[in-house]
Amino acid sequence: MAYDVNLTLTVYLDEVWPEVEALEDVCQRPQHARQTRSITLPASGAWGDWIDGELRQTVRPHIWYFALSDCEHELNSIMHRLRFEFRARQEGGSEFSIEMAGMLLANVVFLMAIALLIWRFSIQTVAFHRSTGSVHPVIWGLSSAILIQLLAQSLHTAHLCRYSFDGSGVKALEVLSEILFMMSQVTQTSLLILIALGYTLLQSKIGELDLMIPMCFMVGIIHIMLVGFGKIKDDASYKFHENEGVVGWILMSVRLLLYAWFLWAVQSSAAEGGTRLRQFLSQFRVAGSIYFLSYPFIFLATKCFAPYWQHTVMSVGLMVMQTGSNLWLGSLFLTRGEYFRVSTLSSSELPGGTKFGIVKEE
Repeated sequence: MAYDVNLTLTVYLDEVWPEVEALEDVCQRPQHARQTRSITLPASGAWGDWIDGELRQTVRPHIWYFALSDCEHELNSIMHRLRFEFRARQEGGSEFSIEMAGMLLANVVFLMAIALLIWRFSIQTVAFHRSTGSVHPVIWGLSSAILIQLLAQSLHTAHLCRYSFDGSGVKALEVLSEILFMMSQVTQTSLLILIALGYTLLQSKIGELDLMIPMCFMVGIIHIMLVGFGKIKDDASYKFHENEGVVGWILMSVRLLLYAWFLWAVQSSAAEGGTRLRQFLSQFRVAGSIYFLSYPFIFLATKCFAPYWQHTVMSVGLMVMQTGSNLWLGSLFLTRGEYFRVSTLSSSELPGGTKFGIVKEE
């Protein structure tokens, strides 16, 4: 730029923001602003001076929107890319915005819960090994999902701890934790679909089901890509939680497609099995349906809450979903219930040992 440029910084309340965005003439928008400030852009391209201010609203918490405009056309209609640094604290000095209030405590609680779950799961796995002489691959698969969730929760808690001090946290930890959290869900989903297709029920080894491996890999890649795309849109004005916008709708669509696959697999396996297996699969279908439909339910239910509650509802809901499914699967695999009786988990390890209705593919 040949000379310093003055821009207008305007601040809007969430109650008027939809009306403000609907105005085609951006120069009419400042009349709805709660505050208006002038910002000078140095011609040299260096950082400008800090601008300090306070916002106060006592009726209820609100989302505030900040916008820059050039109604005086000092930029001469040339495309410019602006870099900015924004720092905000609550009245009490907290670095957390209102929608993230209490999230550090919630994450610490869930981290402790997962640690206790792993301790309990380890004890049950050791007891299962002593009883049967081996640990089945489905148990190893569930162990991987739980450990991935533990790592994801640990990284996200560390990010929030750092955020509480500097208001920015560690972006790499945040992104990695979300990717790992998705991978934990993909692992659980894969286990459910594998069992529904007959693994451990109609056959003791993967066999032709090895086609599931690349399919699960592709599902995992899709989830990782969605996390990355969501991070690009982190500063979007419409985004109140991590899965807001098109990313959330795509995730919901993927989960519903996987749910349809699960239902088809359960139906196909039930048609090949006996009465006892059909009874188990009927119960398995109900429990699996709760898992597959929990994300769509949480995603849609979140939209019923005020914007400043949506992040908490979505985050806590997903943590409850993931932890609850781990508890259910752990109980399913490591107790001598109906699944143990109808599956290869209870097969004899002696040469030629098998169960009625189970095909042991070598």
